[in-house]
Amino acid sequence: MKKSLLFACLLCGAFAFFTSCDEDEVAKKYKVTVTVTANDVDVDSLEGLTINCLSSSGNKMKVSQELDANFVTSYNLSAGSYTLSGSATYGKNKYIGETNFAVVNQDLAVTIELQNVGEIKSGIIFKELYFYGVPSYYFKDGFYELVNNSDEVQYLDGIIFTEIQRGYAADRATWEDSLGNKPVDFYPLDGYVMQFPGNGTDYPLQPGESVVIATQAYNHGTVDSTNLDTTAIARTLTENDQPSPAGDLSTADWQLHIPAKAANGNYCNPNVKCMNVVWSNTTTFFWMLTVFGNPICIAKLPEQYASAEEFVNDSTNYHLNPSGKPILCIPTSCVIDAVDIQRSGESKIVKVFWPSEDAGYTYATGADPDDPEYSTDFDSWTSPAYSGKSLRRKCILVANGRAYFQDTNNSTDDFILGGQTAVVRRQFTEPDK
Repeated sequence: MKKSLLFACLLCGAFAFFTSCDEDEVAKKYKVTVTVTANDVDVDSLEGLTINCLSSSGNKMKVSQELDANFVTSYNLSAGSYTLSGSATYGKNKYIGETNFAVVNQDLAVTIELQNVGEIKSGIIFKELYFYGVPSYYFKDGFYELVNNSDEVQYLDGIIFTEIQRGYAADRATWEDSLGNKPVDFYPLDGYVMQFPGNGTDYPLQPGESVVIATQAYNHGTVDSTNLDTTAIARTLTENDQPSPAGDLSTADWQLHIPAKAANGNYCNPNVKCMNVVWSNTTTFFWMLTVFGNPICIAKLPEQYASAEEFVNDSTNYHLNPSGKPILCIPTSCVIDAVDIQRSGESKIVKVFWPSEDAGYTYATGADPDDPEYSTDFDSWTSPAYSGKSLRRKCILVANGRAYFQDTNNSTDDFILGGQTAVVRRQFTEPDK
């Protein structure tokens, strides 16, 4: 039989309980006995066990008194509604639980079971990725949301956001040799390499907090071009267009502004922080992914470099691709989170990432392949590839006032395959089934 850990909570002043006739009566307290269990271990084996109680009035009370030899302590509660949450660890695994209850007019017994949600390996990870655009051929409304999936403060400072070069051959990647071998200890970069500024602790990300990075940080609904500078390309909806699910990105946290491409419509919102351009091997006007799908990652440059410029200027960080062109590369050990994005569920282009970074792949579909209107022409302005869908990571638990996301380093399992309609700063009230 599993062992139980008994708590009782006394949380003073959370709710006053008065009779209808006498407002001077002292609030009555009721004994609430809380039993904590775990789904697959003995509770007394858990480490760092913390129980928190949040009243419906927003008062958060932490139960932190010492337990006696029988793991018991006693408390009382005023009448009211409460949310009880708990967290602990066992080895590398995280245990989390939450339950709601109400105190009315009698003593109460409550049970909270802590669930093993596995090892939460990453700090900052991709939460949602939107770059597919909508008909007719509108794609400047992309956004990328990062979340701190850990229980500790993480820092954006110095993190780079980049594509990894793969190529488009169905049988082998650009960097594979004739025998199918690919580099073991580095990944070749592609497109624009962007970096968060900061000196190490300038841009903290609290546990559960996320940030939105916009391709173009303006309103992607019907916009008045007078609200943008003269180089921006405003969007006016027509009857043939679909509205962008990203909507107003003028309140994004960061933007992927390319200063050298400002004359080509790469708009800079003065109210949104800019990531820095570190390196590029492209002449495109925007940082964006194609609907063909690309491997992308966030990474931290090696610590021995004082700046990104120093890293870029070190010739030893360049490797020749099979065509003999030098490409900037990062060590595989620098990757923080990686997502291998394929064109569709059937394309299965050869993988670039090693299983330690991403053992699977994910994709979003614009239409059912069995639909008579389905088109495989991903370059068509009316192609269903421009679906308004995003790649969204699965939510495994909602507790302690926040969502936790699955991170097994396998995008096939960690993301909703096929995609869903994009939502900026998506909120979760329950986990995915």
